[in-house]
Amino acid sequence: MAERLTIVDFAPHRHTRFRVAQTENYELELTEVNDHSSAQLEQFSLIFTGTPSPWLQQGLYKLVHPQMQECELFLVPIGPDEVGMRYEAAFSRFINTAGALPDST
Repeated sequence: MAERLTIVDFAPHRHTRFRVAQTENYELELTEVNDHSSAQLEQFSLIFTGTPSPWLQQGLYKLVHPQMQECELFLVPIGPDEVGMRYEAAFSRFINTAGALPDST
């Protein structure tokens, strides 16, 4: 598993399926990859869609994809749409700029 997942790891796999390792025969489709980054913060979110029922509770899940290494993501159900239940994984971290400390204001 990659130590630090980035948006670049997921973007090529939009509209593909990830198997949820903890749940037999349960898959999620990566439907959105959203970049919310700024000059100071690397921020992005992933939206997955699964079956309308049963749906996964909020928590940490190991996802397996044929072209990626497996990864563990904290998934939060954000509600259903016309296809199924949607889940979000959000990432936010300071961008390390050559020894500079983040502004504390």
